[in-house]
Amino acid sequence: MTSRTQGFTLIELLVVISIIAILAGLGLKAFPAAIKKARLSESLSNAKQILTTLKLFATDNDGSYPSSAIDPATGTPTGTAFASGDFSNKAFENIISKYQIGKTFFINKNSAYCKGAKVDTSLADSKVLSQGQNDWLYVSGMSDTTNGNWPLIATATAAGYTYTSDKTAKGGVWEGTDAIVGYCDASAKPAGSNMNMTSTTATFVKSPIDGNNIFTGTADWLGANVVILLPQ
Repeated sequence: MTSRTQGFTLIELLVVISIIAILAGLGLKAFPAAIKKARLSESLSNAKQILTTLKLFATDNDGSYPSSAIDPATGTPTGTAFASGDFSNKAFENIISKYQIGKTFFINKNSAYCKGAKVDTSLADSKVLSQGQNDWLYVSGMSDTTNGNWPLIATATAAGYTYTSDKTAKGGVWEGTDAIVGYCDASAKPAGSNMNMTSTTATFVKSPIDGNNIFTGTADWLGANVVILLPQ
């Protein structure tokens, strides 16, 4: 009786190789989704930190969130209310200057808004949120008593307050499929299923009232004193 030498036959090796290839393929498909989920989780954490600091600001300012710029060197308000065309960077300088929240909470390295960011080289620089150091939209004119359904900060959009599938463009950091939204009650969550995906080049967060773009189509809260500011 002949004994079989130890080892694998060619067929057995091919089967093992095929199984490894299938598993590797499945892993490669799941990897981008896992990376995105981790990035969203990090961005959500950053939003909550910003909102907590904005809440501190409101507590110290009769319930009002930042509504005008300050002189970063002195922390003194300019007294001029934010207007269309101003940048959200200037609103966030209110809390950077006083509460010393780190700039890393405002930066998303995958955002087109954060390309070519200026490197801080002085104490004066540390008090200024410069171009390229911010990927958050800010809604001026709100307070801590405003309806909690309305946003205070959000992942920055393109100029028309919509998101895009082009990840190299402004508003494309989540490729038009998601956004982090922070609300006036200091809560935050991914927009997820609350995104209107009808057009991949102009997706948007839906209003809880009528389903239109929450940043353009809801007269109930977009009053005369409410101004939406995009990053510099």
